[in-house]
Amino acid sequence: MPTKISRAEALRRIREEGGAPACLMCAIAARRVGDVHVIVEDEDTLVMLPRYVRRWGHVMALPKRHVTSYAEVDVELWTRTAQLAHQAARVVERVMRPRRCYLASTGSSAGELTQTSRHLHIHVVPLYEPDDKPSDIFSWAGGVYVGAPDEWAELTRRYREAWDDCWP
Repeated sequence: MPTKISRAEALRRIREEGGAPACLMCAIAARRVGDVHVIVEDEDTLVMLPRYVRRWGHVMALPKRHVTSYAEVDVELWTRTAQLAHQAARVVERVMRPRRCYLASTGSSAGELTQTSRHLHIHVVPLYEPDDKPSDIFSWAGGVYVGAPDEWAELTRRYREAWDDCWP
């Protein structure tokens, strides 16, 4: 079972693993900040498991090219990223059986922060409790979950196995 750690401990680990990159999403795509648990990847996009999550089973889809505004991202790349997030939500629903999934396209105007980045990306977060809300999902005040290597490997395997079956 994943372990819940404090926000302070998560931030300490993040700094230890990769410092403070200019763009966290670019650093993840380039494999410069710790392990990356890839579900699917191609030349332009990445679908992966974030390593510090508020809900176990969380997935993230992102264009690899550094884009920080919708004006910068061409419609084809954003459509592909959104399609991957949709497919990821279907996978999460099949594998994790949450009450529902929360999808959020994020990009911070404040810079690289915990759980966000200027780089546009889409979070797919499974919601298990009836009163889950965005302020619970994206705040690390209550701590975050981390997995052991075997837990990440197992979740990645289960998501990959379900991936092709979940294409509409």
